[in-house]
Amino acid sequence: MDPAVSYPTRMDEFDPDYCRIVDSAIKEDQLLLPDRILANIRNLESIVQEFAVDQLVHSLQTATRAERAGESVDVVVGALCHDMAKTLSNANHDAVAGEMVRPYLDDDTAWMVANHQDFQGRHYYHVIGLDPEAREQYRGHPAFDLTARFADDYDQLSFDPGYESLPLEHFVPMVREVFSRTPSTVL
Repeated sequence: MDPAVSYPTRMDEFDPDYCRIVDSAIKEDQLLLPDRILANIRNLESIVQEFAVDQLVHSLQTATRAERAGESVDVVVGALCHDMAKTLSNANHDAVAGEMVRPYLDDDTAWMVANHQDFQGRHYYHVIGLDPEAREQYRGHPAFDLTARFADDYDQLSFDPGYESLPLEHFVPMVREVFSRTPSTVL
């Protein structure tokens, strides 16, 4: 904090000069985003939840499958980040992760991340008493086919301890590229 600045204690005290100071600080803070995203992804290693692999390995396998299939950088990074909100909570993790990536990824990929759970449900919802065709409520959405491909060909297959996935370091340049973009929304 700058001792020369008089910091308001309420938002209704903000003036144009102070808002410029805050805007400048937010722009500087934005430079740290790629490292924060990478730290969040690394934290997935501590989440196992009785799967055959931890959530970091799952995310690396998913991103590796997407890259090997020739998907765009946005889809590969979306695949890497699709479960990163699980570091906060499993509940609603897809919607939370989707909102986290939305300002940086193309619209279809952000939607894919935000809605992947109901698409992946085709492979296991019947076991837990949910509708395995929950994805059908989204049919007609421009990203439906992308999200179905993501869920069916990359995400649901990526719990295999024997799969040779690429290391996180391989994806670091892509993460830096995507999360260094000017965000599409600013608040």
